[in-house]
Amino acid sequence: MALILPLWAFALLPLPLLLAALFWGAPPIALVSELIGLVSGKPFPARAARQMSRLALGGHALFWVVVAACLALLSSHPLRQSEFVTGNSLLLIAALALPFFGSLALVGYDLGWKFARERKLIHFLLGCVANIPIKYGYWALAGLGLLYFRGVNLESPAFLPPWGSALWPLMALWLPLSLCLAAAVGLCYLLLRRDADDWGRDYYRFAAPFLAKWHLVCGLIVLAVMVWLYASLKGVFNLHLPQIFNAGLASAACLGLAMLLSLLVTVSENPMRFKVSMVGAAVLSLAHASMLLVAILETLNRYVPGWSVPTFMPDLLRLFR
Repeated sequence: MALILPLWAFALLPLPLLLAALFWGAPPIALVSELIGLVSGKPFPARAARQMSRLALGGHALFWVVVAACLALLSSHPLRQSEFVTGNSLLLIAALALPFFGSLALVGYDLGWKFARERKLIHFLLGCVANIPIKYGYWALAGLGLLYFRGVNLESPAFLPPWGSALWPLMALWLPLSLCLAAAVGLCYLLLRRDADDWGRDYYRFAAPFLAKWHLVCGLIVLAVMVWLYASLKGVFNLHLPQIFNAGLASAACLGLAMLLSLLVTVSENPMRFKVSMVGAAVLSLAHASMLLVAILETLNRYVPGWSVPTFMPDLLRLFR
């Protein structure tokens, strides 16, 4: 795969990552928050769930607009008639149909907050109906990735990679990362909606640390999966090449700083005074995801035959020599 991108395009890299995080990460945060409210009997988790479901709905709407635009651009492209597309048409349809059904259910889930107090169980089950196809839509995409990059048929016993393969942590990485990014963006959304919703000082003293804890916990899981990915690759590839190692190190540093800012919000008695920390956590989290993707691309450029997606890292390293 050869793809030449202008260097300025990498400045836009956080935008698709943000959109993908809202698509996959925000709905489960809303659902689990509602479950916490049901179990505890407290109103604040449900209000946080309501805000996150609205944020998720906006992300889903924008996501499908982008998908429709991409499909329209590809309608006359030779890729539509390629052997890969024709041979895996059912899986491609499932990869789109499953999350689209989840998006439709998410619309009902978000609109259903009006009657959620009287029909709590029904509303929660509707959230489950929305989240399950979104989740399995991701695994359909992961299956497509395995088909494309490994060249092994779906029916083959060797379709799934061996347990020691780096593909497992690579596929698992997005799940906690999407939750981490969605929680960080949720902190910013909390600030944007404060005047419009105005649910009282006590709610915001709960909601900001609540989302910051989501960010912290998921960030720790992301770091653990990154260590798993490094351990599975270090005996196969030289990950200490400057363009790979420095990008990965910058990614880990950005996430660590973002988690420190979230920790400040979590332990503060007046968390809404840490508005800069909330915004900073979101910006650094997106920078972390972007640099992590650059590190992965540089690894593929170096060690996967036929793969060429040049990034800005070589030029950036030359500036510091």
